[in-house]
Amino acid sequence: MLSRWPRATRRLGVGLLTAGVAAALATGAASCTSATPPDDTGAAGNPVVGVAAAGGGQPGGTLRVLVAGTIDTWDPQLMYVGPEAFFAQRTFVRGLTAYGTGDRQRDLEGDLATDTGRASKDSRSWSFTLRDGLTWQDGSPITCEDVRHGVARTFDRTTHIGGTNYATYLLDVPTKVTPEGLDKPVYEGPSDKRHQREFDRAVSCKGRTVTFLLREPEPDFAHIVALPEFAPRKASADTDDDKAGHDVVSSGPYRLEKPWVVGQGGTFVRNEHWDPRTDPIREALPDRIEVTTGLGEATVIQRLLNQQDDDTYAVSWVAASPTLRNQAGTDLQARLTFPFTGNVDYLAINMRSTVMSDPAVRKAFAMATNRATYVSANGGGGAGAPSWSILAPSIDPSGVEPPRGSSVMGDPEAARKVLTDAGVRLPVTVRVVHAKSGLIDKAYAALAAGWERAGFDVQLTGVAPEKYYETIEQKSSVERYDVFRGVWTSDIPSPSGVLPALFDSRINIDSSGPGQDVGYFTDDGVAALIDKADRTVDPAARGRVWAQVDDAIREKGGYVALSATKALYLHGAGVRHYEDHAVGGIVDLATVAVR
Repeated sequence: MLSRWPRATRRLGVGLLTAGVAAALATGAASCTSATPPDDTGAAGNPVVGVAAAGGGQPGGTLRVLVAGTIDTWDPQLMYVGPEAFFAQRTFVRGLTAYGTGDRQRDLEGDLATDTGRASKDSRSWSFTLRDGLTWQDGSPITCEDVRHGVARTFDRTTHIGGTNYATYLLDVPTKVTPEGLDKPVYEGPSDKRHQREFDRAVSCKGRTVTFLLREPEPDFAHIVALPEFAPRKASADTDDDKAGHDVVSSGPYRLEKPWVVGQGGTFVRNEHWDPRTDPIREALPDRIEVTTGLGEATVIQRLLNQQDDDTYAVSWVAASPTLRNQAGTDLQARLTFPFTGNVDYLAINMRSTVMSDPAVRKAFAMATNRATYVSANGGGGAGAPSWSILAPSIDPSGVEPPRGSSVMGDPEAARKVLTDAGVRLPVTVRVVHAKSGLIDKAYAALAAGWERAGFDVQLTGVAPEKYYETIEQKSSVERYDVFRGVWTSDIPSPSGVLPALFDSRINIDSSGPGQDVGYFTDDGVAALIDKADRTVDPAARGRVWAQVDDAIREKGGYVALSATKALYLHGAGVRHYEDHAVGGIVDLATVAVR
């Protein structure tokens, strides 16, 4: 039996949180607002990391949110992890658990639940008790059955076409093989009365307590239920009138004043039935939140720079050009923040390619990788450095963990010696594929220069971003490329959301291709350690096992870390108590103010 989810039940998407970062997560994380590399300052010396210079906030006023493009959905079960989901979770979607604010941003807390859950000794059963006094925006109570209904909706494959789907592979619901050859739960959502008993066994209610029975141990389940997928849902809200999911039935401090207009936006006002005494997370300071969508990215930044009309009170999650950090003027610098995004760049090494099957070649390639050059070419300060220091400062105060025996700048001469000592004939042809963009093309050209000094003949291939993952996950990729570029953001701040998904061949590799394990990394010892981590309940002990998993993967040359990305955000001068959230990655609507 697999230790994790069956292959193809979840499209994990766009890349990798490097295993070094994952190991750091396992050992405990510090808020990105308090572990800043010492050189992260603006032109005037003002810190521009994750906390603005504005003071604490007071209730009242109108906050504006400027959005590039459109919002696909406000349906909690259809929202994937990202800015829109985090906005929703801080304003109108409450979960069983949620992440804290201020210096407790990485601390998980009970939200709708009284605590972060009670697990059985083997972590296969988790129970959460709802707080007293919880209500929907119409004043009706939020019940255990509402939680069950929200989870049940994720099993309906006709409507659940987006969002995460942890419930379908974690909950102990029997499965069957579909005509497409996929292992899927027999239960197919709220309308499936035939298999209702199977779902009822996996998700049960007793009064205000909901209990989840899992297929296998999951010590991080309390983090998983913080995702919007596990938010409650009123059954009466399921109508055919809003197929895109823009109707809002609020369980939080704000409700939608009028119907949402796709491409334009809408206004959130106070939910009169939200009781702050039941909510330990959200201060909900603004009276109104006006969301404007359908804008271009350049338009958003220009409006924030100009601050005309009410844009003085505006925020956005559109990243500005890193060059803004170098512009003089304390007024502008005070409105900039520079947080880590949670995205991490990496190189996946094709363990089945002829050239990379040699451990000496993998070692030399990693040693010759110049991270500093990559970061500089990839937007300078906007790219950031690998975030080991941010997540666990004791690992390396410089924020960079180079390959063993190498440096942040890379060491082409030492790498060349590794190759020659191993009897490898030079030059070594290596084919590297990456998603195309102006900055990325320059960054990979810079990397190639270092690799070539070490004795590699580098052949770079750029692929259109919209075709990139389709390209590298094809079966033919194993014969066409030796190194793949990836970017990964974990759904939860835990290596359990990273390492198994990307390095456990049992849940990735089959006759159709590599899945997320694009480098075809396969190792029985690593798989056994992943299983051990899944069975380890104590958080500290589990963190040590995940660190062993990470060490084993790196020792075998399974990946090369590049950088943890940062984004430069700009907000209006009238915004108070501005903080970028360490887990959410954008401005924290739970605490921001305009007064």
